Amino acid sequence: MDAFKLLRRLALAAAFLFGAGAASAAIIVIDFDEIEGIYIDSYSESGYIFTSLETLPGGGHLHPGASSLWLHSQFGSSPYQIRREDNANFDLLGFEYEGGTSTFIADNGATFNIVGEVPLTFVELPASFQNVNYVNWYMTTPDPDDIFGEDWASIDNVVTRVPPVPEPAHAGMLGLGLAAVMAATRRARRKQG
Repeated sequence: MDAFKLLRRLALAAAFLFGAGAASAAIIVIDFDEIEGIYIDSYSESGYIFTSLETLPGGGHLHPGASSLWLHSQFGSSPYQIRREDNANFDLLGFEYEGGTSTFIADNGATFNIVGEVPLTFVELPASFQNVNYVNWYMTTPDPDDIFGEDWASIDNVVTRVPPVPEPAHAGMLGLGLAAVMAATRRARRKQG
């Protein structure tokens, strides 16, 4: 085989291999800028959905704030769930938080507690909240016997990351490139032999 043909085949193989890289992880910030209503069933943004684990007899129980999401611990309130709309796993990295005692529990059993009244601050979650399918947000009622005893908290600018996944088109290109190189090599061997 002459040098020109060999270089052409190597260039073709390199082009297919270069195009076969995996996608990088995507950082997504959910800012609740479009949230509106009083009691809503759910809120979706950037491929994520926030829902109440229970609904009240009158309907949904999400509390939209001014560009944030609020949860209260009054008797009858219910926890919220954060998950991707396509049910794929994700990393929950952190969020801005303000308010009373809350607990965040992921499907893998990871738990994170915020205790007491917290001024607006960014909360970074531990690595155990990576590669989760959903996270539930709970608040405890200060006095379960007092139906007017409530506490409030809000989250905003929720930072998530979607783990990288190899793109099928690139994997297909790699396979086609390798098949083309192997076929060309076979043909060259047959001609020589």
